[in-house]
Amino acid sequence: MRYIKVIFLIALFFFSMLFFIQNTELISTTISLKLDMFGNTFATPNIPVYLLILLAFVLGALFTLIYLISDRMKLSKQVKEYRQKISELEKELTSLRNIPLNDNDYVVSNTTEGA
Repeated sequence: MRYIKVIFLIALFFFSMLFFIQNTELISTTISLKLDMFGNTFATPNIPVYLLILLAFVLGALFTLIYLISDRMKLSKQVKEYRQKISELEKELTSLRNIPLNDNDYVVSNTTEGA
C-alpha cells in the first residue's frame, strides 16, 4: 500500500509540474477578488493566479489535517473506552471461572430407568 501512495504522489507532482509549465502565461496573470456585502466592497490587491491555486491547496490540506486529527482523537477515545470495557469483562469472567462448582446443586437424570 505504501508503494501505491508513493507512486500516486509522484504522479500528482509530475502532472502538477506539467500543468504549471504548459500554462505559465495564463497562471502568472493577476486577478483581483471582490466581495460586495451589505453595501461594503472588499477587494484584494492584484494577485497572481498561481498564488491563488497554491493558497487554496494549502488551506484544503490544513482543513483536511484538522479533520483527520479530530477524527483520530475521537477514535482513540473510543478505543480507550472499549479497552476499559474489555478489561472489566475479563475481570468478571475470571471471577466467574473461580467460583467452585457444587455437585449438590445439579440434578442428574438417569436415562436407564426401568431397565
